[in-house]
Amino acid sequence: MNTHLNSIRTIALVCIAGKAVSVGFSSEEASLATSVNASITTFLMFTLCYLSVEYGIQFFIIPLVREPLGVISFKRRKDKAVEQLEGTVINLAEGVSPLDTPKAQEVIAYTLGTFAGVLTNEELMSLDNNLKAFILGEPTTQISVNRRISKFRTHDVYHFGWNIAKRLKIPNTMMAEFLKSQFPWQLADVEISTIAKKLSSDEGAFTLPKVEPRLPLTPFPLAKKLGIC
Repeated sequence: MNTHLNSIRTIALVCIAGKAVSVGFSSEEASLATSVNASITTFLMFTLCYLSVEYGIQFFIIPLVREPLGVISFKRRKDKAVEQLEGTVINLAEGVSPLDTPKAQEVIAYTLGTFAGVLTNEELMSLDNNLKAFILGEPTTQISVNRRISKFRTHDVYHFGWNIAKRLKIPNTMMAEFLKSQFPWQLADVEISTIAKKLSSDEGAFTLPKVEPRLPLTPFPLAKKLGIC
């Protein structure tokens, strides 16, 4: 800002000097000394007028205008802050639990419907509770399924995790950790890093298919496909 003002002042002084010289030498009959004196006098008068205008604006007019403008700007910022605060309070008051979102409800229904008949009631309830805790970001220490299930393979667990992760937008590594904690028997020999990489893998045998995120995630008749019922 100061650089711009100094540039403007320099240009103004050069213009004033030029005007002063032109005025001083405008008379053909005047002597050199008279013309020089007239130029200097004119230069000083124009410079004084310029400085009077500049400092008058800088020290009198700007302070008078700055205060009302500052008050208006402050009021606008305050009103905007109040509106944002009120909006935040409303959102908190009407906040929806992560478990009540459409995607979470879809994932929970998919899980319960898919594993119905495959898991025991205790296992299914445990998986349901642990999944809800996982969605809420709470720790899950209880194992849901720690036994062999006939024809239920590692890739079935992968695809189950992939279908959930894509709906809830959960990173593969976090999903892999959850799957490892819930299906330790099926994933006993698989590292978490490997699980994360293979969630979408179609290599090998599997029964539970992947469901593209653009499609509804409806319960899969896993028990029937595994020949359990």
